[in-house]
Amino acid sequence: MKIFTFLCMSSLSLSGLCVATESSELQALLTPISTLEANFSQTVKSEQGRVLQQLSGKVWLKKPAKFRWEVRGKEPRIIVADGKTVWDFDQDLEQVTVQQLTAEQIRAPIFFLTGDVNTLDRDFKIVQLPLKNKTCLSNSNACFQLKPKKGEGSFQWIRIGFKNKTLNEMELLDQLGQYSQFLFSDLKLNGKIVDAKFMFTPPKGADVLENN
Repeated sequence: MKIFTFLCMSSLSLSGLCVATESSELQALLTPISTLEANFSQTVKSEQGRVLQQLSGKVWLKKPAKFRWEVRGKEPRIIVADGKTVWDFDQDLEQVTVQQLTAEQIRAPIFFLTGDVNTLDRDFKIVQLPLKNKTCLSNSNACFQLKPKKGEGSFQWIRIGFKNKTLNEMELLDQLGQYSQFLFSDLKLNGKIVDAKFMFTPPKGADVLENN
């Protein structure tokens, strides 16, 4: 599943005066966010464009480095991070994988949405995408592409789209050439989300695997 790739990828980097301006524009869009709640839909396609997977669910994020990602439907899954630990619960397998958050994972895109955006210049090479007929990506009006500095990690690039200064969509191309699109809806920013939302206790009877 490509969700965990999206949630916990390795670090990126940025350099160059011209790019720094684009980074500042992205920072300005992300800085006001302290919490985020939204529905999402995800489509995964092969390098040849064949649809491999379609998922939907709900996501909650909160500074610093907290998130809850729930996939609903035929492939239910819950991924929770409390800022220190990540729990990945595959409900079909009744299996929970537990690992500690690393510094590189905290630099991943899912974290900088509600993390320290001031480190973007250090971790990402950023380019603002041009508009075509006043839009970019599928239906946004301000879009940015982020690439690894050294070509390392699990993805080639990630693209983030905003509509009227609000997060609207994300795209990811992994190192195998598979493409993932995430569309967000019913997005709520800076509402109250209790910390209990980012805690997880493995269900009774589930297999627990420590991955440290």
